[in-house]
Amino acid sequence: MTDTTINDDPVPLGPAASPVVTVLPTAPQPVVAEPTPAPAPAAGPSPEEIIIDDEIPLGSVTAEQTLPQTGESSPAPYYITGIALAGLGLLLRRTARANKRK
Repeated sequence: MTDTTINDDPVPLGPAASPVVTVLPTAPQPVVAEPTPAPAPAAGPSPEEIIIDDEIPLGSVTAEQTLPQTGESSPAPYYITGIALAGLGLLLRRTARANKRK
């Protein structure tokens, strides 16, 4: 069997049909609309296409197939650094207020 590529955005088969209305402000004339042309017929009926679905992988990893180690580290040092900086900020604010009152 051969694989078939489906084009999801086909090009229109003919020109866009729009009615043409001519109105003259000085002389009243009846409005004439051109008839819409019929769409051109296709080359012939398209053959029935069979689309075969691919198998979905189950996602199991065996002992021979291990995932790569990306070097992810623990976020604990960042949490500890953040808490220490927040505590230092509170301590500095407290000492600044105490020095301002003296």
